[in-house]
Amino acid sequence: MVLDTIMYTLHTAFASLWAGSVLFVVAAVHPLAMNGDISPENFGSIVSKLQWVTRLSVLVTFLTGGHLAGTLYSVESLTGSGSGHLVLTMLALWLALAAVVEIGSARAQRGIESGKIREPARDARPFYLAAAVLAAGLLVVAGLLGVASRYGLPF
Repeated sequence: MVLDTIMYTLHTAFASLWAGSVLFVVAAVHPLAMNGDISPENFGSIVSKLQWVTRLSVLVTFLTGGHLAGTLYSVESLTGSGSGHLVLTMLALWLALAAVVEIGSARAQRGIESGKIREPARDARPFYLAAAVLAAGLLVVAGLLGVASRYGLPF
């Protein structure tokens, strides 16, 4: 019981940190880079921090989510129930978010290293926009999963 609580708390904290970081970079920092209103060094530093938050969050949410799925679900309940489908949806969104953040950040870093800002920001834009949609989707699915487990709803 205590271990499950710790795992749930860590899972929620790191998932929230990750989603919030992605949304902040996409909404507040990336537009500045596209306009050239931030230095390449500062944008590069922020992109690098986003990559580290992503990598650490991927590791922690994978380990804690794996523990929670292993203790709360069977293969049958993951594939045969509404909440199980939400967990699998969350896993797919999690994988996609990790991929698009890494790809977008790599594209941004490639140009930043040569002192450019607008072109790397434009190259990263579609990936960062996709990351924002995926992060918001993860938060919605997490909310649905929480409601389903709290109130025993069928989805």
